[in-house]
Amino acid sequence: MYQEYWGLARSPFTNVPSESFFYPSPQHEEAFTRLLYVIQQRRGVGMLTGEVGCGKTTVTKALMRSLEEDRYQLLLLSNPAMDPLDLIRSILIHCHIQCANGHKPVLLDQLQQHLIQSASRGIDTVLAIDEAHVIARQETLDELRMLLNMQYNEQFLITLILIGQPPLLKRISELQPLKERISVKYHLEPLNEQLTLRYILHRLKNAGAERGLFSMEAISALFQYSGGIPLRINNICDRCLLIGFMRQASLIDTRIVEEAIEDLR
Repeated sequence: MYQEYWGLARSPFTNVPSESFFYPSPQHEEAFTRLLYVIQQRRGVGMLTGEVGCGKTTVTKALMRSLEEDRYQLLLLSNPAMDPLDLIRSILIHCHIQCANGHKPVLLDQLQQHLIQSASRGIDTVLAIDEAHVIARQETLDELRMLLNMQYNEQFLITLILIGQPPLLKRISELQPLKERISVKYHLEPLNEQLTLRYILHRLKNAGAERGLFSMEAISALFQYSGGIPLRINNICDRCLLIGFMRQASLIDTRIVEEAIEDLR
């Protein structure tokens, strides 16, 4: 609605994770690099945690996009709250394998044979579990650990990437065998004020903006409200651009930010 008014080619502050808008802040870049290391070196398990809206899923999607399609088989589970048997079935479905009507050992054998065939062709399998903190069953987490027992030529047949909110840290700490398998972990913190400014400018530029649309005072007020969490930044910036459009403003100032904040409460 407001894109043409502000000279934008597309909406810069959608609240859906988008790799095309990925902003490589120092900490997001470090998270990306650590997880890439786990995958490329086949280190077993990597874990990325952070509060809601800190950019975990965006980092993961950017990571997946960076991997060569002919070198990696990428599996992403976004709703992992299931029992161990359904977990194995879900992985098989993501591998485009028709599940046999059998017990878990049969399904696990299907999965292992598929992974071995992939590995023999030089294809590594990466399984990313988004929202891993919702896994309430300890036996499901243990089943994920057991997948690492599948090996070929002294290498893991599958690399696990666990992504979740801080409660995931507690769940993992209660399962020592899985905790010891995690070779790399990283916790995303909110952006500081300077990085919040750069984040906003990055998204505006990627959306086609040819000038700054927010005053420095507005950025400061926006940071105080959002706490530097990207999802909150997106929501408030989007509302600011809408209100600015309706008010026929030439620049987003603190008055518009304050109005947007009240509108979101």
